[in-house]
Parts: sequence; structure tokens; C-alpha cells
Amino acid sequence: MNYKKKSEKESVKESVKETKINNINDIFKLPIFYVDKKTELKENIITDLELIKTIDTDASCIPILYNTFQPTNCLAKKVLDQIPNYYSYDVNFLTDTQHLLKSYKSCLVKETDPDITNENTQVPEKPDYDEIVKLWDEIKLDTGFREKYSYMDWSYFLHLNESQMFLQLMSFYNMTSPVISLFVPVFILIVPFFIIKARGLSLSIKEYIDILKILAGNHAIGKLFTQFHKVKLDQKIYMLISAGFYLFSIYQNILTCIRFQFNIRKIHTYLNKFKEYLQYTLANMENLESLVSKLKNKTYTGFIEEMKKHKSILEEYKNNLSSISDFKISFRKLAEIGTVLKYFYQLNYNETYNTSFLYSFGFNGYIDNLEGLIDNIQKENLHFADFNVKTKETKETKSKFKSKSKNSNILKKSYYAALINKNPVKNDVKLDKAMIITGPNASGKTTVLKSALINVILSQQFGCGFYDEAILKPYKFIHCYLNIPDTSGRDSLFQAEARRCKEIIDTIKENNGGDDDSHFCVFDEIYSGTNPEEAVISALAFMQYLVKIEKVQCIMTTHFIKVCKKLNKNKRVKNYHMHVDLTNNNDFSYTYKMKEGISEIHGGIKVLNDMNYPTEIINNTRNKMNQKNSKNIE
Repeated sequence: MNYKKKSEKESVKESVKETKINNINDIFKLPIFYVDKKTELKENIITDLELIKTIDTDASCIPILYNTFQPTNCLAKKVLDQIPNYYSYDVNFLTDTQHLLKSYKSCLVKETDPDITNENTQVPEKPDYDEIVKLWDEIKLDTGFREKYSYMDWSYFLHLNESQMFLQLMSFYNMTSPVISLFVPVFILIVPFFIIKARGLSLSIKEYIDILKILAGNHAIGKLFTQFHKVKLDQKIYMLISAGFYLFSIYQNILTCIRFQFNIRKIHTYLNKFKEYLQYTLANMENLESLVSKLKNKTYTGFIEEMKKHKSILEEYKNNLSSISDFKISFRKLAEIGTVLKYFYQLNYNETYNTSFLYSFGFNGYIDNLEGLIDNIQKENLHFADFNVKTKETKETKSKFKSKSKNSNILKKSYYAALINKNPVKNDVKLDKAMIITGPNASGKTTVLKSALINVILSQQFGCGFYDEAILKPYKFIHCYLNIPDTSGRDSLFQAEARRCKEIIDTIKENNGGDDDSHFCVFDEIYSGTNPEEAVISALAFMQYLVKIEKVQCIMTTHFIKVCKKLNKNKRVKNYHMHVDLTNNNDFSYTYKMKEGISEIHGGIKVLNDMNYPTEIINNTRNKMNQKNSKNIE
């Protein structure tokens, strides 16, 4: 079953705006965060592999994890930012994750799946998360929230904003203020009559009205109706101004009442939206809790315990909202206005609810990404890995293809995630020996290297990758030598390359004795920042040192044929090349297929020709290359 449609490229490239959800990754943590056996993925790897952001700003370029998880809303995109942070070498966790992905069914399936017989569960429609976030921001970013919704704004009395009784009285005043302001003068005129009668004095209503007429005749507003044509101009102006202020106060009170009624209706709409959101979220949480309870290794316990804490808080708030009836003008509704205002105020200012709501945003983003990954698995864009270690579930590895060594990791028909919809060429990556890949420019060397690295990372996060089959003994440390920057303020390019290699060596030396210690390294065009002679010598020495270490597996791409030939005799090294189809005019076409052996085909001239360089430059380059090759033969 497909849980979602793939989002458009334009929406994938959109970044999350500055909102009140920007810190959800500080509150919600992915299940891998609660695992002890995990390693933080280095920032340079996240950047070099373009996992979250592409280096090219072209709209057609989509980050790797966007292709993998297909986020469809701002919550999923935000949670996606924390996915590359860690990878795990805990096989129990990885197999639990695989079982979760295989058994997962959306909580929405309960409505239609006859195999799920939970009759007590009524799942609402999936809410529009982008709309929910928009409402959340509208509430949270409203600097005049208290004034706008008629709450107390004085710091000494802020606690009254959570008093149901006080808010009820305030709302009653706001609704009746126009009537009060209109009838206060009448009330003031009538009260004296009852006071006189209470004191036992004899006075009829007719006599009292006559007295009022005399008094009104001496009052500015009274004269407006009785003697307006007789008084002087300045008195007329005074009477008109006095009457105007009175009418304006009534008008203001009417506006306040209308605004209050509008806000109450609006608040009901907001609270109803959040109630529906919470109903779906709680169903989502219950659904995941049920699925996780069936996992054998119980590696999701920490994640579920944290989820349950927030679930109970959200359930409490949802129950509060459920006590509110639908908006309609009635005595019952008038009696619960204080309750409505209290819960709405808590939505903005209650820190406990605020934290749990932010957690729920992250949780729903995680579920959305999980469903996107499952969608890709069901489309057979990704497949599950077999782990080449003993677990609680199995005494030996179950694999569809045999491994020659207990340390051998194999990715069969692996491909680059960015090419998911472009009929990618697939290659086998066998890491029983150090791989050295040669080939002309643009033949696919770096693509093979990146695809292997990406698939290892994904396999150690979710137990699957962009391959047909895989057998993997998880690595504790992953190292990357890609896109080394020329930090002109401090290092030359070669110094930066040497520094990166030294960092890798130091990490390997410091972590080479434990049972879990294992390293996967990728090197793209090592030491290309210095002259070819020194580069060849340095690269050769570095690789000879590295391949001696049993717990290190690596892939290296290079144009230095001498390095490949020197290492070809090493039993711990295997040479591969990117195959090309040669043509009659010394040209060739790329196949992007990797085969055993060393490539001695130069592709620089083809690149220049494909980019329409001047013929003179191309011919001179070709002549120089021919002269050099002739000397080498001699």
C-alpha cells in the first residue's frame, strides 16, 4: 500500500521558514538517539554527500534524504534535518527497525483493513500539518495575544488568565457592555425613585417623571432634546459634544462585543482544529506503540517511554478540549466561555503543553518520513540488508549470497540515491578487500564511491539502502575524504588533504582494540592537491599503511595508475575500473559499469571536446598526450 504521493521538486526544495517549530528537533529525538551503540556522523560527510542540502542551487537537484524519505510537509522536512546526525552499529536495533518497517501499517488503515479489529478506535482524517503549524505560529507569534483576546496583561494578575471563574465574569462583561453602557443612565435615573419609596416617602411615578424632566432640562443631553433651539451656540456645541461622547462610548462597547464574539468563534475553530490534530496524533502514537511492542529486541524502549510521557499530557489536553461543545449561541455556550478562554490561553502560555505539542510535531514528522521510506521500499527502490553478525534472533547470518570472510561486506546492485527516478546503472561493491577504482573523468568513479557510503549510512540507520541485496557487518566509525576545501586562510589544498587523512589515521589508531571497533573509509582522488610525483608516492604509502589494519575497509578513486599497479600485488587490495565503450575515432562512451582491473583510458580530452572547447586547445592537448605516451613506451 502506498501511504503518500511523492512531493514535487519545488516543494522538496523549500526550506522551513522561521517559525515556532524550529526547535522541535531539540525536543523530539529519533529512536536512534536512545541507542547506546551509535556514532555521530561528521558534519563534512553530511555536507559532502548532500544529504540535507545540495551544493548546486538548481531546483532540479534534490538532497539525498529528500529522495529517500519523500517528506510532504514542513514537519517532515524539519525532522529530516536530524536523520543524518547518527548511525548505529547495534544490530539488535537495526533488525528491530527492519521489522518495524516491514510490519508498519498507518493508523488510517484501521478504518479499512478487516484484519484490524479494534472497534473502539475511531481514527479521524489525517490533518493538514502545514495548516496546523500555520495556526500554531499565528497564536505563538502574536505579540498582542492577551490584548487581542481580552486577557489580563498586567504581570501581577496573569494567573487570573487560567481562572475559569474570572474569565467567565470577564466574558460576561465583554458581551453585555453595550447594553450596560446604554442603560446605565436609565438605571441611574430609576434607582433614586426606589430609594425614596424605600424610605417611606410619598411620591408617585408621575411626580417623579416631572422632577426628572426638570432635571433633564438643566442637563446638556436633556437640553439637546428639549431646549436645543433656544440655547446659545456655545451651549449647542457643548451639548452635541457631550451627546457624541455618550454615543461613541456605546459604539465602542458594541465594537468590543462584536470583536469578542468574533474572537470566541475564531477560538472555537482553532481549538477544534487542534482537537482533531490531537485525536489523530494520539491514534498515531498508540499505533506505533502497538507495533513496537511486538519487536523482539526491545531497543525502542527508551523512545517509547519518552513518547508515552508526552502522550499522557496531550491526552489530558485533548480531554479538556472534548468538554467544549460546538460553537452556537445558547445559554450552555455562554456558561462555558470561561472554560474555552482558559484552554486557549494554556495553548499559548502553558510550557508543559507547549513542549508536548512540539514533541508531537516532531513525532508526526518522523511518522511521515517513515511512511515515505516504506513507500520507496514497497516500490522496490530500496531493499533490506542482512547483517553479518550474531544477534539475539539468529546464531548465524542469513544471506541470499555467500560471503568469503566474516568481515566481508557486500552491496549487490548498489546505485546512487539521487538517480532513483532515472533508471540508474547498478554495480556490486565488495569490501572484502580495499577497493581502488580508476577510470576517465565523468565515468562514474565518485558516484560509485558516494553510493557505497550513502548505502552504508542508511543501512546503519534504517537497515535498508539503495541496492538489491546487501550483507553488512556494521561499522563503528565512518570516514570520508571528499571535496576537501582549500582553506586559504590557513592551509593550502594539499595541507587540507593531508590534515583530513591524518585525522582519519588518528581516529583509527585510537579506536582499534575493541570488539566493536571497525572503520569504513572512502577517499576520492587522494592527494590531488600536490604535484603528481609526490602525490603518487604519498598515496601509495598511505594506502599501504591503511590496508594493513584488519578492522579497516576502504574505497579509493584515483587517476594515478602507478599507485594501482603498485598495490595490485597486495593481497588486501582489489583494483576496479569504470568500463567505457571505445569507438573508431579514439572516442568512447560511458557505460558507468564497474569491472575488475585498471583503466588506462584518459578522459580529459573527451570532457574538453564535450564542452565545445576550441579545436586548437583540444588538438594541442591530444598531441602533448601522445608525445608523453610515446616517451613512456620508450
